[in-house]
Formats: sequence, C-alpha cells, structure tokens
Amino acid sequence: MAEFLIAFLVSLVLIGGLAVALTYGRAPAWRPERRKILALMRQLQAGDARRDEWEMFIGLPVLHDPELEAIRRQCVQIHEGDEEHPPASDGLGTYLYDRAARARLAEVQAELEQLIEKEPFYRSF
Repeated sequence: MAEFLIAFLVSLVLIGGLAVALTYGRAPAWRPERRKILALMRQLQAGDARRDEWEMFIGLPVLHDPELEAIRRQCVQIHEGDEEHPPASDGLGTYLYDRAARARLAEVQAELEQLIEKEPFYRSF
C-alpha cells in the first residue's frame, strides 16, 4: 500500500508540473528582425555566415513582416533557382554560395537596406 501511495504521489507531482508548464508556457516563435537578417546577409557576403542560420531564414516563413517575407522569397528563389537562373552553387572555403549567387544576393541585400532606411523610427521613454 505504501509503494502505491508513493507511486501515485510522484505521478501526481509530475502530471501537475506538466499541466502548469503547458498552461503558463509559451509556444516557441521565430520572429526575425530586419536588422538581424541584414547582418546575416552581410555575414554571408563576407563568408562568415553559419549554414544553419541561413537555412533557418530561407526555410521558415516570416509571417509578421510581409516585406521581409518578400526578401526571404527572393533569397529562396536564388537558392533554388528559377526559369532564368540555375540553383545557387556552393562557394569555396567558408562561403555558402559562389560569386554569381552572392552578387544576386547583394541586390536583395540592397533592397533590404532600403527597407530598413524607410522604416519609422521609434523611441521608448
């Protein structure tokens, strides 16, 4: 009887802890900022970008920012290719892409820089 009571109490604590975690926990969300993506694109041009960060950006939709989603779709188009261009080739050394793909990404990066320049400035007091 004592063993049953111990097992019941341990199970009750674990299930209660799980219920509290699910009630007050938040779902993970990926909401990249324009400036962080610009920094990532600059790292990509310099050969310092990590493949997993870049693949996360091109692989997950950006639902909170339609303009940034358009930038992401252009990057995906460069990565996967389209009717006019073949898929981007791997670069040498630490570069993720070859020179031609990086040149096309530089144009997209310039668009992102213009978006950032045009965004309103907020200051919290």
